[in-house]
Amino acid sequence: MSRTLRLVLGPVTSGLTYRRFVHLLLGAVLLLPYLGLAALFVAAVNAGDLRPLDLLLLLVPATAMAVGVALVPGVRALEITAARALLGAVVPDPDPGTLDAWPGRRRAAGWLLVNLAAGGLTALVTLAVLPASVGFLLAPWRELAPFPTGLAAAWFPVLGLALPIVLLHAVSAGGAVLARLAPRVLGPSPAERMAVELARVREAERALAERNRLARELHDSVGHALTVTTLQAGAAARVLDSDPAFVARALDAIAEAGRGALEDLDHVLGLLRDGATGTDRAPQPDLADFDTLLAGARSTGVSVDVEVRGSMDAVPRAVSREAYRIVQEGLTNALRHAGPVPVTVRVAVGPGVLELELTNPLGADTRARPGGGRGLAGMRERVHVLRGDLVAGAGEREWRVAARLPLRGSEMMSQ
Repeated sequence: MSRTLRLVLGPVTSGLTYRRFVHLLLGAVLLLPYLGLAALFVAAVNAGDLRPLDLLLLLVPATAMAVGVALVPGVRALEITAARALLGAVVPDPDPGTLDAWPGRRRAAGWLLVNLAAGGLTALVTLAVLPASVGFLLAPWRELAPFPTGLAAAWFPVLGLALPIVLLHAVSAGGAVLARLAPRVLGPSPAERMAVELARVREAERALAERNRLARELHDSVGHALTVTTLQAGAAARVLDSDPAFVARALDAIAEAGRGALEDLDHVLGLLRDGATGTDRAPQPDLADFDTLLAGARSTGVSVDVEVRGSMDAVPRAVSREAYRIVQEGLTNALRHAGPVPVTVRVAVGPGVLELELTNPLGADTRARPGGGRGLAGMRERVHVLRGDLVAGAGEREWRVAARLPLRGSEMMSQ
């Protein structure tokens, strides 16, 4: 019995039913101006006061305004808010870029038509039920045509009480239908959901690319610093008693390399911690810092022969940064794997292309490297981003790294 009572009185006592009632009646309120406009034209036609041309001149702009109201920007957002607040509908947020696009506006106009029809029907039924309920309640005691009175109308009060309950059940059911329909009409369309999903995938790809870039920066910077400091420390230890001046220079170089590595490490960790992107990053070294990079390598006692052709100032910023890191990684690999052997670095800036080449005699363990380490993979990733070419490997007598980086198409990346 209690379950039946809950089923009967649930919609009557639920606040959601009355909010849905308001939503439906708002549709009736919006319908009134359209009905008034239609009544004016019908009255004018019946009165014969307007010629056909005059009627057409009035009908066209009136129809355009009536339809245009449903297509103006912002209508869909208002409808979504009303559906959530009054119908209790769960409407996903459309992509802001497509919220007021024409497909969305057309669906908002269709939703408005549905609400005008549902609201008009609800208003008509309400206007019929409420007076009828009052009449049924008073019929046993007062003569109200066309109702009977007296004992013949003894059961009418029950019907008068039941009609509003039935009306609220109908309102609750109609509102529930609209609440289920709202996400399909007002929410993201399949095309919009696909666009949002593609945007999420692209954002994930950008985040992954940024993490890979940060990993390459950290590997190249810290790896180079550790290699330089290791070689400097070893050389200083060998001449600790015989050459104090060299030891002092080596310690200075170790401190400088350590400071640079700490700065890069702090910068990368800050980006990872704050979720920042490459647009926030501090300036990275490029070919303008080429001489400093070479000086650090030479401070380990390694002979570095450099040949530069063309102006490095003509190299775009993005290419210049990646070229610096490629040369840095090439020097690091030479120092780490070949030992104190001479290294030759060639940089050629030609029409639309930057060519880099690093060569060094093979060391004891150079041939044993299994396809290169993480550094060579990082080089290939850098070159791939710039759509260039990379060749790296051991020949009969030397290890060679050669990169060819196009300059055109890199201007936007350098911003």
